[in-house]
Amino acid sequence: MSGLKQVLRAPWVWRARARDRIVAQRDVPTLAVVAIFREEAPFLDEWLRFHEAVGVGHFYLYNNFSTDHFRDVLAPWIARGLVTLTDWPVEVGQLPAYRHCIKHHMLDAKWMAFIDIDEFLFSPVADKVTDVLGRFDGAPAVGVFSPYFGSAGHEQRPPVPISRAFTKRSPLSKISAKTIANPRWIRAIRNVHLYKYWQGETIDTMGRPFQGDRPVLDLLRLNHYWSRSLSDLQTKIQRGDASTPVPRDSDWHFAAEKDMNAEDDTSILPVLDRVFGKAEDAAKVG
Repeated sequence: MSGLKQVLRAPWVWRARARDRIVAQRDVPTLAVVAIFREEAPFLDEWLRFHEAVGVGHFYLYNNFSTDHFRDVLAPWIARGLVTLTDWPVEVGQLPAYRHCIKHHMLDAKWMAFIDIDEFLFSPVADKVTDVLGRFDGAPAVGVFSPYFGSAGHEQRPPVPISRAFTKRSPLSKISAKTIANPRWIRAIRNVHLYKYWQGETIDTMGRPFQGDRPVLDLLRLNHYWSRSLSDLQTKIQRGDASTPVPRDSDWHFAAEKDMNAEDDTSILPVLDRVFGKAEDAAKVG
């Protein structure tokens, strides 16, 4: 950063540090999740149960034009005080929702993970994601790599947890990433993946400056169940995308899905067994 930028941003750096001190004195969750959703009622409860079990202390959910029974699914979570639900009838509403959450809730959690309902965050080496987040306290954010998982050939979704049903993914040469950030340090959000900060930059789980072409899956992972079943993929195409006004292209999506079944990946299953029980019990979920 140039000397001029350091001077101009200094008041914001001081403000972020002051806010960190406030949070350190408050009883707030170590980790909250922020997500926008549309027509995801069949998946919400499993996704919430999983993430509560791996250490998420609160969920900020933004309803983007849903017409299904999501309110019935979320009602017990709201009653427990674990979900803050915001109706968000905003076209291309994902980034505005993230900015709204940061503005109104930056003091309500130490870290915020900005992920989607088809993404499952976990640690391969610890029971909870929060068990490893302390390693990154000096950084404004840690980038978590997100492999793409395909349908595993399922036309219809099997009656088991998503992460048990779909265990084939793309090669790691094709991978995405999302952010777990200290919201008080976020300066700008220009895309759904990585952000800019008043000081510092996103690091990977090895403490290095984050590079998208250098995937690290040691401490944290974010499995992205991009298609679920082939029938679910068709539904996904039809409902559109909260991050862009461009309609989804059916041919492109089904062609892309074929490449997402190249390799077996069962790394999440030990975590799933702890969350939902062994395979014979997991069939009762969903």
